[in-house]
Amino acid sequence: MEKNLKIEKIIAFIKETKYLKLKEMTGGSFSESQLAKFEKGETEITVGKLFTVLENSNVYLDEFQNLYNDYEQSDEYNFRHKLVVAYAQKNIEKIIEIHNFWKEKSQQNPENKYYKINETVVKTNLVMVQNAEDIKKDTDLLMNYLESVSEWGRYELWVFGNCLRHFDDNALKYYGMQILGKSNYYHSIHLNQQIVIRTFLNLIDTWLRRENLIQAFKYINHLKEIGISINFFYEKILFEYHKAHYKVLQKQNGAIEEMKKHAQTLADYGFPLEAKVLFEEIEKL
Repeated sequence: MEKNLKIEKIIAFIKETKYLKLKEMTGGSFSESQLAKFEKGETEITVGKLFTVLENSNVYLDEFQNLYNDYEQSDEYNFRHKLVVAYAQKNIEKIIEIHNFWKEKSQQNPENKYYKINETVVKTNLVMVQNAEDIKKDTDLLMNYLESVSEWGRYELWVFGNCLRHFDDNALKYYGMQILGKSNYYHSIHLNQQIVIRTFLNLIDTWLRRENLIQAFKYINHLKEIGISINFFYEKILFEYHKAHYKVLQKQNGAIEEMKKHAQTLADYGFPLEAKVLFEEIEKL
């Protein structure tokens, strides 16, 4: 009931701040009295009716989610963001902390498969940072999950983007083509854009590490086509860095210096630890 009370307050807030009448919010799809009772916490409405109210109020779902989270990012977003930052900075202690959190939740609630999947995804990040053990069993678990979902959403994209470096070439080509076929759909949803872009960046990076220029070039071209908004500054610079890496493998003159330039740009604009990792990678080329 606590969640419903929160939604009721949001509906009341929308009505008050947008100076809307009940009739405008229902649009005649259901009774004004029902919405009024819901607003007061006296009754409930269906999800369909809630969507109708939001549509008639010109409130988008991501705006509603921000209101629901009191203008704070959701726990889901915060978890993923912390993992992204920890991995980019090669912060082993932080990744271990995140892994232990999900491992404990998975042990306490073994019936919740998503806890186990989250634990496994974090473990793949940890293994990549430590250059550690073979995790074929864990990779198989993630692949089996992805195969069980007929229509990928944001969560499945996130899972794939984090574990793709452990897939063999055939699996990587297969799943990559699946995403290429639906990237316009994913790209049209604002909240998914960053995950889509990062997934393609991970694909490019993985193929470059395997020195497969044909596959890397395919995803470089695709990212060029869909474009990267300036809103995703880090991803935009990282894309330029990967393109320079591609030139290095083609043995183009000046490509190493170009990689260093993009790494320095990240350092200059607030990503010093991430840039440090890139400079270390460049030294190994």
